[in-house]
Amino acid sequence: MKKSPIKLGVILLVAVISAIFLNKHVFKDKLIFSSKHFINLTSYLFTKAENLGGFAGKVANFNRLASENNKLKKDQKIVFDLKAKIDNLENENSFLRQTAHISQKLDYPIVYAGIFNLNLSPTGYNTLLNKGVQNGISEGDAVITSEGILVGKIQKVMQNFSRVLFVSDPEFKITAKVISSVTFTANGGTPPTAVAGIARGALGDGMYLDFVVQGDEIKEEDVLISTGNDLFPPALVIGSVDHVEVNPTQIFKKVRIRPAIKDVQLGRVLVIKMR
Repeated sequence: MKKSPIKLGVILLVAVISAIFLNKHVFKDKLIFSSKHFINLTSYLFTKAENLGGFAGKVANFNRLASENNKLKKDQKIVFDLKAKIDNLENENSFLRQTAHISQKLDYPIVYAGIFNLNLSPTGYNTLLNKGVQNGISEGDAVITSEGILVGKIQKVMQNFSRVLFVSDPEFKITAKVISSVTFTANGGTPPTAVAGIARGALGDGMYLDFVVQGDEIKEEDVLISTGNDLFPPALVIGSVDHVEVNPTQIFKKVRIRPAIKDVQLGRVLVIKMR
């Protein structure tokens, strides 16, 4: 076990006093060193011991500060983890409140799920959910947000995860109509026929609405929803008209759609069980 500098100084002091006593009374001042020399030596040793004690104090203070710093880092991590959990609970509660509202409108069973992968590859979007066969999800089920915005449909199902065919994927298609065109006449007559077509994915261009004839009234910022005439539930928000290209030499207009899903932050979603 190492001796502290103070203990070492005490030992040296005892040794010096003993040497002076022996020199004075036993050897009768026959030793080489006189009392003055021993006193000087004692003073020197005490100075060194004090310096060592000061250095040792600095080392101890450094170790204490390092220990406190590590503790503060651990406490900060605990606070951050707790805040993350609180934020997650708040987001989940908000999500559940929204889904409770929309689930009342849907006459289908739903499954809560989360997106854990979303990226664009040369062949389309790669979107994965954390729910699969064991959760009752099947191919063809619709995927929406808590606001009723269409994300896509289940393309492939594994035991505990699923692959989603994203709305912007070229393989995705859905019947859609422009809800702003469904308006009543001023005299209370029947509304005109809604402009409708087939919305299809177009990767970076978003989506296109096909089969809109030149005579159909459609304009930018019109909102499109699902018609319910296919395997999707009705009234799901698809997107809005981004651009309309009119060409009298063509039968149909070229209508580009901005998917509504581009304007929301994806995380938790709802899977509408169609079977």
